[in-house]
Amino acid sequence: MNDALDQVVFRWDGNQGRSSTGMAAVAHSCPPEHADALGRELGPLLWVSGPSPRQSSVRVRSRSGATLLVQRWPVTDRGGRPSTASHVLIGDGNTLNPRWCLGLGGTAWSDPTTAGTASGRLPVLDSAQLGAAAKHQLTAMTEQLPSVREPLVTVVAEWLRAPGRRLSLLAEEDTLPGWPQQNTAPLLYLGLLSLFGNWTGQEWSYATYDTEDTHPLRLTCVPRWSSQAAGSGAPGRIRLRLPAEPDIEARAAMEMVDYMLARPGARPGVPHLAGELAHGARMDRRDRREALRRMLDTGHRPVQQPPAPRVEAPEPQASGPQAQQPPNHRDHMERQDHKERQERQERQQRQEWQEWQERQERQPAPHTRQQLQHLLTELLHHQRADTAGATRLAARLQDLPDRPLLTLLGAEDLPWASLDLLLTELGYSGRLRTRDDETAHALCTEVLRNNLYVRQHRRHPSDSPSVAEMRERAGDLFSWAVAPLVRDPRHTLDLGELLNLMVLEGRTTGQDQLRRILVSPPGGRAPDLPPQLWQQVVKALLAPTPAPAPSSPPPPSPPPPPPPLPAAYAPASPIPTPPPPPPTPPSQQEGEREGSRFQLPEVSELVYQTWFIVTVAALGLTAAVITLTAIVIN
Repeated sequence: MNDALDQVVFRWDGNQGRSSTGMAAVAHSCPPEHADALGRELGPLLWVSGPSPRQSSVRVRSRSGATLLVQRWPVTDRGGRPSTASHVLIGDGNTLNPRWCLGLGGTAWSDPTTAGTASGRLPVLDSAQLGAAAKHQLTAMTEQLPSVREPLVTVVAEWLRAPGRRLSLLAEEDTLPGWPQQNTAPLLYLGLLSLFGNWTGQEWSYATYDTEDTHPLRLTCVPRWSSQAAGSGAPGRIRLRLPAEPDIEARAAMEMVDYMLARPGARPGVPHLAGELAHGARMDRRDRREALRRMLDTGHRPVQQPPAPRVEAPEPQASGPQAQQPPNHRDHMERQDHKERQERQERQQRQEWQEWQERQERQPAPHTRQQLQHLLTELLHHQRADTAGATRLAARLQDLPDRPLLTLLGAEDLPWASLDLLLTELGYSGRLRTRDDETAHALCTEVLRNNLYVRQHRRHPSDSPSVAEMRERAGDLFSWAVAPLVRDPRHTLDLGELLNLMVLEGRTTGQDQLRRILVSPPGGRAPDLPPQLWQQVVKALLAPTPAPAPSSPPPPSPPPPPPPLPAAYAPASPIPTPPPPPPTPPSQQEGEREGSRFQLPEVSELVYQTWFIVTVAALGLTAAVITLTAIVIN
């Protein structure tokens, strides 16, 4: 965990002598150019527009891979107009994890006075102090989770229907407790995180309050809906009300929420989403619904363990009226009991985290190579329809470090189902946060040289996913395995070949894939490609499509046969057909074609011409008229 975190304050400060105006980095602990670049990237997330300002928190990941926690405060600018001051905390995803960020909301580390007046150089912040503040606030928030049970059930049911969907939550007085005097959206988000953990496979980005839901965030709480977010790619808009007749997802959500609320402070993730539903977020909706139905109807539920009995301190025997405990002593005992319970929960969480880290750091010993070979054999014969086998293999892959997983990924002739298992495990957020640079580059190289695993001709065509599934998987794979390293020159050549292949494959598949990776990537953040690669893609897309080769014209049709001659001109006997002339050399043919324009036609050709017959008939008629005229005159 990092010891220090950078901070930046953004306010509407007019022209700061730079090329941009408006929201500017007026105070920062990082270099000024870094702060300016961060402001350009965050853009509209730095302020809340509209007539209903209130303080809010935003958690989002930057293009460079850093995690940003933005605390937004309603202030007034120099002219007395309503504005926003944003206090940004910069760290890695391990330090600024979703639970920490929810615990650091409000005034835990920032306040409106600092955000509204700070300028110049700021100190870095100590992560240990921030961690203590987050834990203190999370304890209080966990105790308040039962107050948001109904909104929790509503959102959990929606994510069970569509785990990858972004949501816009409408805050109403009768559905969100405390609204509008206080915003309990952070409680709702903490409940979702406690229930799902990393089951959805999506980045936990959110805004606890905003007046627009057009930002590419996973969760946004708004006071009203506008028409801006309608259309393709818009978030799902839901009211935080329980349905009159709950469906399968709503029934499952009720059971999961009640289970989670009965175990405050437990590790994120409920056991309902293990086993058959461990990869439920990647299932088809119909298959996921059937798995939920089996969980509810066939009794495949986790055992409801009763909470541990509370150990009360024995009351001392009263020896007289003066021996009775005063009220302040009882308060002290209750505070002490609460403190001990909190320490037990923290010890349990630290122990679970250490155990997970130890599993990641374990390297395969020489005697486990045979076990790795057996695992590879199982992967080579695994099929998508074997859901029980998928659960068993996924559990075994979780115990392997990254390097053996990368070795298994490079094996030849792996079926698509096994590739899915390996890539899902390698893309687990806990691994992404702790992966060393050498392994990350090796994985990026493997993924690029295999064209994101969407164009390989495997031996299992019947087990291949659909084109839409391949496109979704490739976009997700690119976002976490390739996008963070696109600026590294070691991958420029492989990345350029992949992009060129996508462009050349045409509009039906290649450019759809290009759009999913560069234009509409998961999370909505385009990769920071080097300029030469952007130029390569744009040039290829703007290049005119080569015209098809002209087809050879059809041979000319033979001339129509001559009309039959009148009986007076018909020959007495058929004219014999002359034999075909011998072939003429090409040079002689060309000479004959050139001289044919000056040669007189043959008499036999004239006899069969229509105009010749008409002319002869007209001459004969004229001669007859002249003869008759002469006779009459005489």
